[in-house]
Amino acid sequence: MQYKSLYEVDLSNKTVLLRSDLNTPIENGLVVNNERILRSLPTLNFIIDAGARLVIMSHLGRPEENDIFQEEFSLLPVVNEMENLLNKKIMFYNLGEFEKLDKIPKISVIENTRFCIGEKSNDNDLSKRLAGLGDLIVMDAFATSHRAHASTAGVITFSNEACAGLLLDEELNALSKVKENSKNSVAILGGAKISTKLSLIDSLSKSMDKIILGGGIANTLIAAKGNEVGKSLVEESMLPEAEKLLENPKIIVPHLVIVSDNPDKPGRLTSIDSIEKNEAIFDVSPESFADLETVLMNAGTILWNGPLGFFEKENFDKGTIKIAKMICSSKGFSVAGGGDTIAAAQKAGVLGKLDYVSTAGGAFLEFMEGKKLPGVEALIDKVN
Repeated sequence: MQYKSLYEVDLSNKTVLLRSDLNTPIENGLVVNNERILRSLPTLNFIIDAGARLVIMSHLGRPEENDIFQEEFSLLPVVNEMENLLNKKIMFYNLGEFEKLDKIPKISVIENTRFCIGEKSNDNDLSKRLAGLGDLIVMDAFATSHRAHASTAGVITFSNEACAGLLLDEELNALSKVKENSKNSVAILGGAKISTKLSLIDSLSKSMDKIILGGGIANTLIAAKGNEVGKSLVEESMLPEAEKLLENPKIIVPHLVIVSDNPDKPGRLTSIDSIEKNEAIFDVSPESFADLETVLMNAGTILWNGPLGFFEKENFDKGTIKIAKMICSSKGFSVAGGGDTIAAAQKAGVLGKLDYVSTAGGAFLEFMEGKKLPGVEALIDKVN
């Protein structure tokens, strides 16, 4: 994968347009989780320390694309958080205002790119306008690199020069390591719907040795076995695909689960062939992993995406916590990704013990499926 890195470009006395992913949760005008901002700081500081003027752009949420300011989707709270973290003054503009400036400030942020008509359609005119804001473009938003938007792909196409930021490069290296080191490799996949991860499961089953399933994904396979699953979350339309997966010896489905007739009540441990019609599966029993301890301990690489149960409830978080701790006890190189996965790792107290935690959800999954990411492909095309 050949693209230009940040270390290969001359930044001195240049205006750098940086595409970051600052899409952070905001409540009452304040950032409530600054993880993505923190992960973007090494690239910001590298550019500032090199003597460049820095212009940062990002999206936030899903506003209407109408060229109209929408306060609930403004990046202003993010700018305030960044000022506190950097201890530096940051100027904040909308796109039209910034384009009228005679002198570019040392550090500036332009308002939410998704306010702009043409962002999501990768409009050429908007891409050219954005490209004109800097002498070179640094793409550092891995979490949105799977979107062919004006600020992630088009801007690179029309730039004079473009390169990958430190975070984008770090993400691609970590995920590539998992894909390339297939010996004794294990994938652990949870989440609600098998339909959203069927392509991923198919792809990983070709490159990895074991795939452990949990959550609603496992429920659908348990139902496909012909077991009674009661009121469990199951995708009926995916049962034929689930049956095919059951034929794959690499696929591992839990045999012990925690069920209940009410998510607010304590659950009971049971075999997957002893579930009552009024019950639902809410967690994988930790005892299910006893036979997998040797597999995980000897793993060369481990990929984790998605909780294995209704982990937000204390009654049903034990399976996810157990597997999280087993991952961290392994000597294998561990990579986790996805918002719910990060929240689960945090709850299990292992967030800082995983070898790599991706900032991305959709881009993480698409890269692991083997799909091309438009934001990355644009960087590669710029070199070739």
